[in-house]
This record gives sequence, C-alpha cells and structure tokens, in this order.
Amino acid sequence: MKKEKSATSVVIHHILHTTILFPFFGLLTGYFLLKFLGDSLDTTTLRILKDLVNIGFVFLGVKYSLSYIDKKYSVTDPEKSSKISIIVFAVLAACMWVLSILNGFNIIGIVYNTVFFGIVFAIFFVMTKKYFSSLQAQQTAEA
Repeated sequence: MKKEKSATSVVIHHILHTTILFPFFGLLTGYFLLKFLGDSLDTTTLRILKDLVNIGFVFLGVKYSLSYIDKKYSVTDPEKSSKISIIVFAVLAACMWVLSILNGFNIIGIVYNTVFFGIVFAIFFVMTKKYFSSLQAQQTAEA
C-alpha cells in the first residue's frame, strides 16, 4: 500500500537522496580512487575520473530516489513536485558551482566546473521531469 504524500514531502525525500546520500557515497568512492590510484595517474586524469564517478553517483541517486518514490508513495501533485524539486536542486547546484569557482578562480576551472554542474543538473532535470510528467499523465488518464 502506497502512502499518499504531499509535494513537499516528496521533494524533501528526492532532494535528500540526490544531494546528500548518494553524493556521499560518490565522495567516499572518490577518496578511495585517490588513495589507490593517486600515485599512478596524473592530477588531471584523476580529477576527471573522480568527477565521472560523482556524476555516476548523482545518476544512481536520482534513479534510486524516483524508483523509491514510485514504489512507496502516491504523489498527490506530480507537477508541483517536479517544479519544486528542479528549482531546489538548481539553487543547490548553483551554490555549489559558485563555491567551487571561488575555491580556485581561473578560466579553466570556471569552464570545467560549469560543464560538470551542467551535466549534473541535466541528469537531474531530465530524469525528474520525465518521471513526474509520466506520473501526471497517468493520473490524468485515470481521472
């Protein structure tokens, strides 16, 4: 039996999984990459590899969160859940982007971080929008 959840509750669950839980595991995996491959790879390759792992964990986080919501929750307002989730994630991603740029202000870093956070946001946006749009269409068809 699915629990009926409001948009706020669904957004909180979705954001927590995609911005805290799974990225933590990505950071942990990145740490182990640095520990075991740090001496054998150059800094640029290692950073790209670490960021690819982080992107992979963002993808897994979004996928897991949406599948969990699908199995456990009955979303009362999918359109509102989608909009709020995307806005909150965009604000968090923008804050992280600004912090990463302030950490080392150079043109290569700005471009690199813009591409990285652009990919992360695109993954979140596309998967979230697709899921909640199909949920909205399903609810409209049932009504």
